[in-house]
Amino acid sequence: MQQIAWQVRAAPSRGGAVVATVEGDLDRTGREAFVAALTDLLVDHHRVVVDVSALRPQHASVVHAFTEAIERTGGWPSACLALAAPDPTLAALLTGSGVAHRVPVFADVAEAAAHLDDRPRLLRAWWRFTVDPHAPGLARAKVRDTCDRWGVGDQVREAAEIVVTELVTNSVEHATSASVVSVERRDTTLLMTVRDYGVGHRIPEAPSWVAPPTSSPRGRGLAMVAAVSREWGIRRHPDGTTIWAEMTPGSVGV
Repeated sequence: MQQIAWQVRAAPSRGGAVVATVEGDLDRTGREAFVAALTDLLVDHHRVVVDVSALRPQHASVVHAFTEAIERTGGWPSACLALAAPDPTLAALLTGSGVAHRVPVFADVAEAAAHLDDRPRLLRAWWRFTVDPHAPGLARAKVRDTCDRWGVGDQVREAAEIVVTELVTNSVEHATSASVVSVERRDTTLLMTVRDYGVGHRIPEAPSWVAPPTSSPRGRGLAMVAAVSREWGIRRHPDGTTIWAEMTPGSVGV
């Protein structure tokens, strides 16, 4: 098995980008070292094209090393990554795994360098929050900053702030649970999910959910979520609940 070797040179474009040619067999044992090396390149240079023509994955899961490096460095636009010239096997793995949605793939280095600053089709960020009264505010600030970095319009950003505040509050106050918040951008659509680990706290199904009267001290949070979301729903787990909400510039109530 050939160990991974890296060679780095200036990219054929302005702006300090580099091309990293990587060669060898990438297996699960070497995945962490690969992620660390790519993360260091992104931290040092911010804009990196990886020539993967001589990279041979030994397991389907190792292609997620590219998205792991992006997540560790904050992702686009502060860290721009593109892949160039994968062989048919690697190209199929990148597409089938969904990695190609988050890390653009091009036929050659010149094309990758020319489009290095383009926004990927899918942007994703996630955070964990503890059972803390400050968690809703911290989550709101994270979402606001992320939307600003991603260039999300004010209407959708404001809706996202409302949604994450209400859902994390629900996790803290009603489910008495830590929460995991994730946010994804595809084109003009923002998808947010909030996963809690509360047991015994049951929320009615979204299609049958009815907002409580205005005099009710509880239950108003989901009314706000419904008002600013194009669609929303609930997924139940043995150890908790996930609530998701999809927001677009056409979402009502913002």
